[in-house]
Amino acid sequence: MSYIMKVIMGPASDMLEALAHKLEISYIPLEMRIFPDGEVCPRILQTGDYERVYLFNQLDYRNFDPNKYILNYYLMVKTLSDIGIKRIELIMPYLPYGRQDRSFRLGEPFSLRYILELFSKSGVSRIYTLMAHIPRLTEIIGITEGMRVVNISVVDAVVDYINSLNFDNPLIVGPDCESEKWADAISHSLGTEHVALDKNRDINTGEVKTRGSIPNLRGRQVVIVDDIISTGRTVENAIHLINKKNPDSIHVIAIHGIFTSGAIDRLSKYNVPIITSNTIHNPFSKIPIENIITRAIKKW
Repeated sequence: MSYIMKVIMGPASDMLEALAHKLEISYIPLEMRIFPDGEVCPRILQTGDYERVYLFNQLDYRNFDPNKYILNYYLMVKTLSDIGIKRIELIMPYLPYGRQDRSFRLGEPFSLRYILELFSKSGVSRIYTLMAHIPRLTEIIGITEGMRVVNISVVDAVVDYINSLNFDNPLIVGPDCESEKWADAISHSLGTEHVALDKNRDINTGEVKTRGSIPNLRGRQVVIVDDIISTGRTVENAIHLINKKNPDSIHVIAIHGIFTSGAIDRLSKYNVPIITSNTIHNPFSKIPIENIITRAIKKW
């Protein structure tokens, strides 16, 4: 047993090493064992008398499984608590169950609250996440019993990427009302305009319908910005509406690229560039988040 002030642990990856380097701390890869029946068994390969442990994991669009993701974190938190670690902080680039931030229908779970309570009561001091899909996050944090949720903005990184495209007065489009707040922030930083579309999702079937007023776009570049691309239907609907206004080009930028249910095939037929951050490993990860996470951790 050796005393080390801070370490970061997680499955071996380039991002784990990059975060350790930027935080100027040691990293310890975890063994992520999966039994033939699907049960997970993460293991710490190097124990010690650590003053603070950061746990990190990155989802992958190829085997996206938020339930296994949550369970691996929980098992590692309990293991660290059992060996006496007093301060455990999670670096969770994508926070699952954000869309279920209340009970929408009688008999449905308040999933996000339950997930946060699970970590709070298991000994987690803080969770760092990025652009969580949680319109009511402030209301929910009050029940986490001392655990702080740090919801890190990626707006500046998105603005930097759009600036690198050298567009002349692009229109920023939020594909639904929930994206309007940060579409507004991005357009303000760029000194340009934004519009937000109105999306209606049937809570029983999941069908998405989109409408909205878009100005004539002939000769103008458009950037659709959203926090998540999951099935891609919200973005697809926005592309349909925008194309009717004859834009010069359309780019799609999202923070979390899940790309489930054939989303990549669905969107590829429009020949529209897609860009995401690397919160979730996917083929379109062009906006790195390591520096953003590092700054947030050092601030707190």
